[in-house]
Amino acid sequence: METTSEQNKKKLFISIIDNDAIIQTMLVRILNMMNIDQFELDIKAYEDGLQFFESQRLDNTGEHFLILGGIMPVMDGIEILQKVKSDLRKQVYVLMLSGRKSPAEIDKALKLGADDYVTKPFSIKELQIRVQQIIQRITQ
Repeated sequence: METTSEQNKKKLFISIIDNDAIIQTMLVRILNMMNIDQFELDIKAYEDGLQFFESQRLDNTGEHFLILGGIMPVMDGIEILQKVKSDLRKQVYVLMLSGRKSPAEIDKALKLGADDYVTKPFSIKELQIRVQQIIQRITQ
């Protein structure tokens, strides 16, 4: 049975969009292990941006946080980022998680509105800290 404090928690929709099934599974596990008191987490993984947008997940009421892979078929992370940030009706927080390491790629993502950028391969501990920092920004 849910306690009153659990019922009053705001929903945080975390969407992992990466075509690598191993990365998806690992991120879901990491996020489920994190202790995030402020929100009730709703975590889903998608293979690509098209699948994500077709799900109409951004229509759900609550806060939204995306973890985007950089290089994917159909729609890459930068294209997803551009589309999400062009819709000014909803604030969406974005962490890029990409194998693209060039300063130009990182600059482009940050200028387009990514809240953070982590390159692959990555440290799980560092990723956890960066995710927690973004979630803290959401609660402010």
